[in-house]
This record gives sequence, structure tokens and C-alpha cells, in this order.
Amino acid sequence: MVSLLWGFLISLMVLNYVESIVLLSFCLPVFIAYMYKVNVTLSSYLYMINGIGNLLCFLTLFLLMLILLQTGKGNKYSYYFYLMSLGVLLLLCFCANNILLFYVYFESSLVPILLMILGWGYQPERLQAGMYMVMYTVAGSFPLLLLFLNLYYWNGSSDYYLLRSFGWFSSSGWVFVGLLAFLIKLPVYSMHVWLPKAHVEAPLGGSMVLAGILLKLGGYGLYFYNQLITSSDSLLYYLIMSLSLWGGVIAGLLCLCQSDIKSMIAYSSIVHMSIVVTGVLSSISYGLVSALITMIAHGWASSMLFSLAYCTYLKVGSRSFLYSKGLLKLYPVLSLGWFLVLSTNMSVPPTLNFVGEMMFIPVASFFNFYFLMVFLVIMFLSVVYNMMLYIKVNHGAVSSYLGMSVSSLNSCELLVLFGHLVPLLLLIKGEIFLLFTVFCN
Repeated sequence: MVSLLWGFLISLMVLNYVESIVLLSFCLPVFIAYMYKVNVTLSSYLYMINGIGNLLCFLTLFLLMLILLQTGKGNKYSYYFYLMSLGVLLLLCFCANNILLFYVYFESSLVPILLMILGWGYQPERLQAGMYMVMYTVAGSFPLLLLFLNLYYWNGSSDYYLLRSFGWFSSSGWVFVGLLAFLIKLPVYSMHVWLPKAHVEAPLGGSMVLAGILLKLGGYGLYFYNQLITSSDSLLYYLIMSLSLWGGVIAGLLCLCQSDIKSMIAYSSIVHMSIVVTGVLSSISYGLVSALITMIAHGWASSMLFSLAYCTYLKVGSRSFLYSKGLLKLYPVLSLGWFLVLSTNMSVPPTLNFVGEMMFIPVASFFNFYFLMVFLVIMFLSVVYNMMLYIKVNHGAVSSYLGMSVSSLNSCELLVLFGHLVPLLLLIKGEIFLLFTVFCN
């Protein structure tokens, strides 16, 4: 993986993207730290770096590099400022050791993505999408702030590890309102209304960072909160896991009903995040590692799906399945990209997605046989809607809206495709399972 990062450094220098070089100079210390040990743990009063945060920081920096490479031309400097600000806030949130700082960074990450949607969205409906996103996330996270302030008031400290060592137990009501902020951020079905709207109206960079990184902030927050406060009633977790898995089934069925490419990809994210919620709340090693692997794999796969959707939009001028047909005959390289990325998204071996889902099977069977059956339905629906997406876009009669004058994938787009696919194949090495020790500590 490190050699791959150095390869991207050289490629960006050749392509002369000044903004990307600035980003890489910021990322370089983290990349060098990653070379030595993947589960290093450093801690101070305000910030900490552990195995989970390290991997999510690595994902953030890598995807930001790819996003800048994909959208490096034709944007104002304010666009790069918002994107870099979002990256910094995400890194600080993944490294926060203070619950109040964590909340500040968690909520502040909403501002740059909102400004990107409002400033670079495609349609007037972006105002409605921004309003939905703000109302859902802010209303859901306000009880979490009250809970954190209550912990600080009674303990006189907001240090995460100190509060975690106390082993706090709380009533189901307080635990649920705290979980609500992260369930909306992921999101789970029934709290997802803002996500398809935001994806459809967001620019390319906004969609890539929203699907690839911001949703993972909800998964990390779920783990962060679950390690801090535990419900005295296990029935609450059982109920949330059940609703999450059934929500994944419903979201998978909704994917089959979509007529917009970006909307289908957005609903597919809800399907994958249902596995993350169940894995984290299971509080067993296999479930936690399965959730982490699924988050990392989904980050790369979903980001590339939105990139390919944008490339297809440039060729057709529409995101509708009615106009996007016959791509295979005119643009075989782009069609190959769709095939490879959708294959990873449906978790074919030997991709990282496959490892995450296979590790979830013993977790589902451990809790309930019906959990396993619902999960198998989710896996089946995942294959169906991914194959349907590929067939609708690439097969059939050539659409009259496809123009031969538009060139196929350029060197930057091919490099972005390569940068998304290779980690999904290389990260299945055995070192990823060192994370068992991280979760058990």
C-alpha cells in the first residue's frame, strides 16, 4: 500500500496539480507513520491515534487525493478550501480523545459539505437537499450534546479513555437518543431521507467525499459511543440491529425501483451501512472487525461508483437509465470500469468487501437464525441491483444521446479508477486481522 501511495505522488507531480501536491505535503507525515505499524496507539489529553482511527485517517487522505485528482481542473479555490477544511475536520474527529471536541468536529464537518452542495449543486433543489441534511443531522445530534455535557458535569472530565474506564451504564432511553446522531449520519433506513437528496444534488467531489468518508464518520461515532456508554437493557441493541437489517432489505428493494444512477448508488450505501450498524452493536470481535472492513471497502467502492456515474453523465448528458444505454459498444474502457467496481460492490472474492461480508455470517448466526436469513437476502439483493445497474447502463441499443465526439476515460480518470480498485485487492492481506487485538483492548 505504501508503494502505491508513492506511485500516486509521482503521478501527481507529473500531472502538475498544484492543489494535489499541497495536499500530499500535508498527508506525507501520516503516510510515513503508516509505513511502520498499522495499529500504533498514541494518546494525549485531546487527541489519540489508534488502529481504527489510523485506518480511517488513511482512507480519508487517500480518497481526498483521488477526489482532487478527479476534480482538479475548472473549480474555484473556494472549492478546494471547503474540501481541505472537510478533510482536516474529519482527521481531527477520527483522532479526538475528548468527547466535547469529538462532538464539535463531528458537527462542524456538516458545514463544508453543505457549502459544496449549495455552491456547486446542479439544480435548484439543492436548497431543499441542504435543508434536509441540516435538519436531520442537527436535530439528531442535539441530544448527544446534552448527554456529553451531562457526563462532563458529573465526572469533571471529558477525556474519552478516562470516562470509558468507568464502564458507564445508562437507561435505554438515554442510550438511544445518543445513538440517534450516528444512526442518522450512517444512515439507517427510516432516517435516510436526506442522503439520496444530498447525493443527487451534490457535485462530483461532494458525492465522493460524502459516500466515501462522511458516512464512515457515523460508523466510527457508533463505535466511539458504544465503547463509552452501554445500555443496561440488551433488548435495545437487539431491536436496533433487527430494524437495521430489515432496513437493508427494504433499501435493496428500493434500489431496484430507481431510475437515476446516483440515487441507486445512494440507496446501495444504506444497504451496506446496515451491516456496519449490526456489526458494531454486536460488541463481539468478529462483528467489530466485519464492520470496520465493510466501512473501508465501501469507502473506496462507493466513491468510485459516483466517479463513474459522473463520467457516464458527461457522455450522455443525463443520469437517467432511459438515456444511458449501450455504453459497452462505444466506450468499452468505461464499461470495464463499471464491471470491475460493481463486482467489488457486490462482494465477489477476493475483494475486501467479500472478506467483510463473510466475517459477518458467524455474527448473524450467533445472535439469531433469522438474522442470518435476512443477511442472506441482503447479499442476494446486492447482487441483483448491481447487475441491474451494469446491464441498464452498458447493454441494450446504443442511446441516441451518446456522442462519439466525447473521448473515453482520460489519464486522470484511469488513475482514479486504478487508485480505487487496487486497495480493495491489496488490503485483504493478513495484517488487516491484527485489528482483532485493537478491538479487544
